[in-house]
Amino acid sequence: MKRKITEESTYEGFPIMTDKEKHYGCDIKILKELKKQFDYAKKSKAKTFSMRYDVRFPQGEYGYTDNEKIREFQSALMKAYKREGLRPQYVLVREQSREKHQHYHGKLLLDGNKTQNITKHINTAERLWNKALGLKYEVLPGNQRAGHGLIDDCTHDRQGNPHENGIMLRRDDPLFDEKQKEAFRRASYLAKVNQKGNNPKGVREIFSSRVPKEKD
Repeated sequence: MKRKITEESTYEGFPIMTDKEKHYGCDIKILKELKKQFDYAKKSKAKTFSMRYDVRFPQGEYGYTDNEKIREFQSALMKAYKREGLRPQYVLVREQSREKHQHYHGKLLLDGNKTQNITKHINTAERLWNKALGLKYEVLPGNQRAGHGLIDDCTHDRQGNPHENGIMLRRDDPLFDEKQKEAFRRASYLAKVNQKGNNPKGVREIFSSRVPKEKD
């Protein structure tokens, strides 16, 4: 099926990471899934903590070309967050350049009444991804990062410049619409077309949490 792409600056009223002059586009199917998750979070949570995370494999040869390990990891991660009462929602997208191993970009929408910081959730993800890969994971004192650094906390851009990861969305906040738009703009990074389409044939690209169907 041909990929539907937009180079417009917004999607259904939300700003997205595109550039018409440079022909940087976003995948409409992924934007649609993100919008569905944001809409449900707004409806079901008085406060939503929105954050990003990226998942990669160790450098060098690694024999997993399918999504078996990421499915195992993501299932364990959602169970861990549910046990903490975080009511997690997620979108996870697979990317792969022609030369490198696949990696994944993720978006989390958590119950903002239970959390307001990314650190614990990134550390949980690091521990569970190391476990899925059979790698050693050591618990370090305080909030120091452990493991092999395979979970990116998305607090720096490609040039190494720091930027914020984590936006609290409160329905009663006068700035809710503005903050939600910024959170969606950041999430639209998952939909960027670059490095899409290089997956092996038949390998799934988009994963997301189930959103209940609206009753008639």
